[in-house]
Amino acid sequence: MTDSALLHDLPDEFGRVKPSGNDYFGTAGDEIVAEMKAGKIEENLRYLTSQGHMAGTKQDLEQAEYLKEEWQRIGLDQVMLQPYRVQLSHPDVENPNKVYLLDERGEVKFRSSIMEEGTYDESIPPAFLAFSPAGSIHAEELVYVNYGRYEDFLKVEESGIKVAGRLVIAKFGRGFRGDKVHNAQRFNASGVILYTDPSDYHPDWQNGVPSYPTTFWLPGSGIQRGSIVWHDGDPTTPLYPALDGSYRVPEQDTDVPRIPAHSISYNDALKLLVNMGGREAPKEWRGALNVTYKMGPELARKGWSVKLEVNNIKHIVPTYNVLGVIRGSEEPDRYVIYGNHRDSWTFGSCDPSSATAVQMEMVRAYGRIMAEGWRPRRTIVFASWGAGEYGFFGTTEMVEEYLEVLEARAVAHLNVDLAIIHTYNLLISATPLLHKIIKEATKRIPAPDPSLGFTTLWDHWTQRVRAASPELMDYNLASLSEHSPFYQRVGIPTSYMVWEINYEEYDWNDYPLYHTTFEDFDIMKNVLDPDFSYHLAIGRLWALMGIGLADALILPMDPADETAMLRKMVTGLRKDYGAELEKRDINLDHIEAEIDSFEEVASTFSSTVANLTDVPPLLARQLNDQLMMLEKCYIDTEGSPVRPYMKNMIFGTSNFNQYEAILAPGVRDVLWEAAKCSSSSCLTTPCPPASCTAKWEAVKQQISVLHYVIHSAVLTMKDIRQF
Repeated sequence: MTDSALLHDLPDEFGRVKPSGNDYFGTAGDEIVAEMKAGKIEENLRYLTSQGHMAGTKQDLEQAEYLKEEWQRIGLDQVMLQPYRVQLSHPDVENPNKVYLLDERGEVKFRSSIMEEGTYDESIPPAFLAFSPAGSIHAEELVYVNYGRYEDFLKVEESGIKVAGRLVIAKFGRGFRGDKVHNAQRFNASGVILYTDPSDYHPDWQNGVPSYPTTFWLPGSGIQRGSIVWHDGDPTTPLYPALDGSYRVPEQDTDVPRIPAHSISYNDALKLLVNMGGREAPKEWRGALNVTYKMGPELARKGWSVKLEVNNIKHIVPTYNVLGVIRGSEEPDRYVIYGNHRDSWTFGSCDPSSATAVQMEMVRAYGRIMAEGWRPRRTIVFASWGAGEYGFFGTTEMVEEYLEVLEARAVAHLNVDLAIIHTYNLLISATPLLHKIIKEATKRIPAPDPSLGFTTLWDHWTQRVRAASPELMDYNLASLSEHSPFYQRVGIPTSYMVWEINYEEYDWNDYPLYHTTFEDFDIMKNVLDPDFSYHLAIGRLWALMGIGLADALILPMDPADETAMLRKMVTGLRKDYGAELEKRDINLDHIEAEIDSFEEVASTFSSTVANLTDVPPLLARQLNDQLMMLEKCYIDTEGSPVRPYMKNMIFGTSNFNQYEAILAPGVRDVLWEAAKCSSSSCLTTPCPPASCTAKWEAVKQQISVLHYVIHSAVLTMKDIRQF
């Protein structure tokens, strides 16, 4: 080993040692783990949940300014409040949204509640679904469509019940609420009512099992709020940032819902469901309410009707990102980004304030070791995103504004949207380049509860049933949170993690108190994580991942993890569409050959790095650039033909459920359409033969695009001395 390599291992004037060899964290990693405190996180959460803080409100701005002042006090090198003027949707508090049941004389027999049981101040909005257009639907027919998934609507149509022109009612869960409305719009429904069925949100309610505040189960008056836009960012400035002077797309041209939609509690849904007629719903579609679930469309009483009234207001208002920077000592132009959105529909003790509270403590801990002389090799950026709940608005606008900068300089985006849903085990999803640092970091973190028999977080995570899948980590980033614009638009390596439930014990999609007023400080303190030890564990992991990425000489990323993902992608395509492809003499051989080439160059790269004994700064920079560029190779500027904003050709989401991740989204988008066309169904209407031929040509083209982005990755990972 040379003198320069030895010098790298020597303590600095403060006694610290930088990461080297198989240690990616150095002594700073131990310091930041020790510095973070559960009690501080609890204090932060108590403040954050002291009032509602919906995006575009004075309370949201107050919290943004508070974070800015705190980060300045802590001593970050740069802190800024970054405003964007975006279109948001708010309820009309003077004329709140409602659902009515009227008798044959037009008299109101029932109207839905606008708020949960309890007393709330002006910071809590009445029930609404953001970006539902204002409108009133008065109908004598109501159709039950289960969870409102695409396949549910198909089954309703196949049963002989037409959805077109009719009001529909669907359960929350099993998918993104916006996709439920999108599906209703695809099938030409006139409006949508969504409700939280106790089968998903309080399955034992009829057996006397208590709900909030003694458990995490949802009371009957709980109302889920949320956005129903189906792609990210300000709708009036698509694919470019919402800056002062930006052109605004006319309202009729924005890609937002066109039919009214509203959210009600299961107490209120019972009043509607008990008044529905028609045949009984299939057994597997029935919920847990004490009612015979009927399909409709007719109501049980002749002349009775349902009225959906939505009075939401759209307006252009500022939203604020808070950005804090620790400047890198040697590579200040390389950015490791910590992200968490700040806004909440109500108090948000889980979503997002559990993670915001952790982020605040992490920044404090970083500030403490900075004050004692530490500085990372690369720049660290802390981001508190604005208007995340609306569709990742603050994040998307920032990515659009800084697109070229991020393409050149971003190392990774480490996202925690909400830290705690439950405390059984971690769910961790990440693009492959971050798998290595996540695994190594978990081995250095103490287990949150040693009484369970685990010593480290790695032990807890690997020895319990995993939340996401049998695999330790997956690539299911989907469009769950603020990481989405980073990987979908720029191809930045990104991660998402949260403490989750035991999926062998519970079967749910949303956690029970999701986006309701019951998601308050007390439920976290008294039920979910009383001593905040699970908050602390995920915070330490989050912090340690950033230390490794910001301070290691060579980025702790293994391109071999990429190979495994690419092979899984092709296996999935063959499994789902192999027969259709073979029938049309379309094969994936070129893609598989390219993956073989990638495996070869990735293996050579890893061997080269492993055998280095002396790494001059320029060589380190060159090797790190290869790793930084790798996942950015997956971006195609044209995007998917079906969804041009979906620009990552490897990682993406289902076109029918933004919560469902898929590999090869461009290919799968056109394959789905072509396969449906071949079975004489383009969505709900037959396709002409010429259209089917064109769709299969699009499949061939997208397979070539997929081949091209993998080939770009091969060229990127080749020995830098070869062109």
